Amino acid sequence: MESIQVIGERDLLAQEIRLLLRELGVGRTSGVAYDTAWVARLAPRYPGYGFDQSLDWLRRNQYADGTWGAPLLHYHDRFISTLAAIIALREVGDDPRDPRRVKRGEDALWKLVGKLGQDDSDTVGFPILSSALAEEATRLGLDVPLPPVRFAAPYRKKVKALLQQPHRNWRASPLAHSLEALYLTVGDDDEVFESNFSIGVSLSATAGYLLRFENAAALAYIRDSVEREGTGAAPALAPIDTFEIVWSLNHLLRAQAVSLHDPEVRQATAYLWKLWSDEVGIGTSSCFSVPDIDDTAACFTILRWAGYPVSHAVFGAYEQPDHFCCFHGETNISMSAHVRLLLALREAGDESRSAAWIEKVLSVLQRTDENGSFWWDKWHASPYYATAASLTGLHGVADDLARSRLKWILRTQNDDGGWGYLGESTAEETAYCLEALLAWDRTVERIPPPVLDEAAAYLWEHMSDRYHVPLWIGKSLYTPRLPVKAAVLGALYSYWH
Repeated sequence: MESIQVIGERDLLAQEIRLLLRELGVGRTSGVAYDTAWVARLAPRYPGYGFDQSLDWLRRNQYADGTWGAPLLHYHDRFISTLAAIIALREVGDDPRDPRRVKRGEDALWKLVGKLGQDDSDTVGFPILSSALAEEATRLGLDVPLPPVRFAAPYRKKVKALLQQPHRNWRASPLAHSLEALYLTVGDDDEVFESNFSIGVSLSATAGYLLRFENAAALAYIRDSVEREGTGAAPALAPIDTFEIVWSLNHLLRAQAVSLHDPEVRQATAYLWKLWSDEVGIGTSSCFSVPDIDDTAACFTILRWAGYPVSHAVFGAYEQPDHFCCFHGETNISMSAHVRLLLALREAGDESRSAAWIEKVLSVLQRTDENGSFWWDKWHASPYYATAASLTGLHGVADDLARSRLKWILRTQNDDGGWGYLGESTAEETAYCLEALLAWDRTVERIPPPVLDEAAAYLWEHMSDRYHVPLWIGKSLYTPRLPVKAAVLGALYSYWH
């Protein structure tokens, strides 16, 4: 007979899941220093919009070592965030202590620059963003290092191709998301705005445009996005409605914590179906014109479960000779996108081309298995993200890869019961590992109970946390709030059931 305590815990968990479902579609991410710095630069140009609060946020959130960025150390994140912040403070700062803040930031950049090679992945757009910001810093009289960059040549090629277009449609290019690096090249008649008057659902890209041109609707987009945060901080992306729904439902679906009887679930899946394209799938936001295979594969799984007539033929839009691109024009491939595609293809069953595509995905995973234990991914700072998700997809088709990932997860659990790649356990990484281990325990072979029990105990302590450490890689590290919370709740629901 279950104890009153266990019943109470399950009831509380069910209540948390109900609350999460009601929030789906808002599309919130955490505030970040990088975008906040760009918004702060608008303060003197557009008084009365509250952008001076972003400047104050920068002053309050400099670390003792002089840097800005996410709490857990990712060198590209700290470098680009610090560079953007000291430019903002030098350009528009009027506090007597701002010069000291800038000097500490300058010193920190010289310490960070030699460590950039230690990161597994760059932040998004780093080659063009860091170069453009370094040039701006120099023009402002700042003494900053020029960062070494990976993938600089492919980025230059993409930029050149876009700028040479007689009619520039930024909305069709992923480069729109990093337009602030190129805002001085934007023309009056360039096509830049999405339906919500953002540029690439990015506050920093939109702010860069507003440093050159005035647009009342774009100003309102930034003002409203910052006001929702309530602290002066600017979110990394706004909105991420489709991504938020798809990722959250995937976690809860794996845990069997949702059903089509839930009105919020029916409403969410109907929303996704309305946005779905049979040709290219879906993107991270209803307000972002560039689709990608990562969101498409995850959405395929949800829509298929919900009974919508999706066809796996959509994945052909992303097929390349020896891999699948996450989005067209990308510089380097995504491992998590291949893992997500593998899961979707196995859901598709014996449909035509599925077997050949599965073999292609497995070939990518095998040839990128550099260490025999885990994969890094360009969208996430922790290898637990892609690695844990791979266990279910690999079992039965590449058991050697599955078992080596399983062993790495089991051998790296921390004493507190959690997992964490950047130096300390986090609820997000622990949720990914527990979710994967529970599925393995129930479908393949038993996992030692203490491993599961200690992980669940760690997650239970953090179930109601309102803040989660930023681990997702955008132009800086950020947190997609509801998908991370859904991962935690889903893992706990699966454990209790």
